[in-house]
Amino acid sequence: MAKPLIVGRKEFARIYNVAQTAVSDLWVPRGLVSYEDAAIVSGKPFWPGGLAVDFALPPGSRGRQLDETLLTELEKEQGATSRPKSKGELPPLVGLQEYGALFGVTQQVAASARRRGGEMLPAEDYCLSGSPLWMLSTVLDAASETLKHSRKGTWQLQEMVVEALREGRYDGPGSSIAARGNYGAKKD
Repeated sequence: MAKPLIVGRKEFARIYNVAQTAVSDLWVPRGLVSYEDAAIVSGKPFWPGGLAVDFALPPGSRGRQLDETLLTELEKEQGATSRPKSKGELPPLVGLQEYGALFGVTQQVAASARRRGGEMLPAEDYCLSGSPLWMLSTVLDAASETLKHSRKGTWQLQEMVVEALREGRYDGPGSSIAARGNYGAKKD
C-alpha cells in the first residue's frame, strides 16, 4: 500500500519557507487554503501532500514558491510514496484523541501508553506538527497486542468508532479544530 504524503501546519510552512504561523494566521483567513480540505485529527488539520504541492504559484511568480529540496526531505522523512490531492484519498487517520476513543480510554491514558513505549501502542506512522499520527490500519493491526497489554482489560476496542473512522463519519473527540490561544480560553 502506498504511504501518502501528509502535511500539518508546520510541514506546510516548511516546504514554502514561511513562518509556521503563516498557514493558520494568513493563508486560511484569506481563503488561500481551507480546513475543509484537511483531515481533522486530534483537533488539528492535516492536508494531503498533493494539495500542498499544488498550492505553489508558477515558478518566477512572486509569492508561494515550493522548495523542492525541502519537499524531497519531507517525503523521505515520512517514507511517503504518493501525493494525494484530496482528503478523500487519505486513509483514516488516528491521533491520541481518536486512539483513546477507539479503545474506550482517555487521550491522557493513550498518551501515557505512548510515552511508556513498549508494546502497548505501535510506532506512529507520522509525527506531524508535533503530533503523533497513525493510519487506522496500523492501529488495528496492533490491536491484539494493545489489548493483551491492557491492565485489567481497561482498553476495549470500540467497533462503532472503528466503523465511523473507516467511513469518514467520525465525530468524536478530536474531530473538530481545537480552539487555540485567547479565543480558546474565553468562556461565554
